[in-house]
Amino acid sequence: MKTFFSGVKRYYLNIILFILTFFTTTVVGTLFYLSFQNPEKELSTEFLKNYLLSPKNYLSGLLYSLPLLIILFAHEMGHYLMCKKYEINATPPYFIPAPTLVGTFGAVIRIKEPIYSKIPLFDIGIAGPLMSFFLSIPVLIYGIGKSKIVYSLPSEGLNLGEPLIFKFIESLYFKNLPQNADILIHPIAFAGWFGILVTAFNLIPIGQLDGGHIFYAFSSKLYKKLTYFFVALLIFGGIVYWEGWFLWAILIMLFGVKHPPVFDQERELDSKRRLLFYLIIIIFLLSFTPTPLYFSK
Repeated sequence: MKTFFSGVKRYYLNIILFILTFFTTTVVGTLFYLSFQNPEKELSTEFLKNYLLSPKNYLSGLLYSLPLLIILFAHEMGHYLMCKKYEINATPPYFIPAPTLVGTFGAVIRIKEPIYSKIPLFDIGIAGPLMSFFLSIPVLIYGIGKSKIVYSLPSEGLNLGEPLIFKFIESLYFKNLPQNADILIHPIAFAGWFGILVTAFNLIPIGQLDGGHIFYAFSSKLYKKLTYFFVALLIFGGIVYWEGWFLWAILIMLFGVKHPPVFDQERELDSKRRLLFYLIIIIFLLSFTPTPLYFSK
């Protein structure tokens, strides 16, 4: 019993943030499910207030929050367990609750010491995206299968950008879609979509992002040559495609564009890891969309 309470005390911030994120994502999921069930109905503020005051309605929100939190947890635990394997001091995941469209800013771990060799750097960097991508696929497959065709949605509204993997799975279920029809995605599919988006964002090959670790471990010389090119691409994306890329570029520059040096530069990646590097490029291309969110007019 003493060990249990000492563990709770040690990780109290992780636990509190997880509970808050569970709450915010469940609220968002509840509203998603309500909209999914009533796509053509205009819901008054009074109705929404009464609906959210009923605890039983939040059960529907779990259809979104549970798969999403599992994907985010698996992503960060991939990093954490690899840190444990290489005896690198790291914290368990910190979830980040947020009053946003998706209910969270994701999750992070904190690595408390430098990584001195390319092999652990690569393994730690790649473990998270592999976990989130391959967990998001079955969530997407099931969620898109539960989605439905609608015909009379408002012409103006928020739309989700569709990565290639999303479009491919969607095409398996919905073929020859009528011109005046649209697909209303199920909250489970939305969780899978966000998992894919998190994977793509983290694989951008800059700084302390997973993609930065992976790319630097693969070739530190090439990484240094292309770093500011990738930053310029983000700014270009903010001008042409989606304003959110500006915020992403600013955050990356605030946290540092350059990758911390790895002192063991002699030990190169083996053939298995080099193959994984090319696999992660394919995963990035399948997961990335230049316009994650947009308003139709």
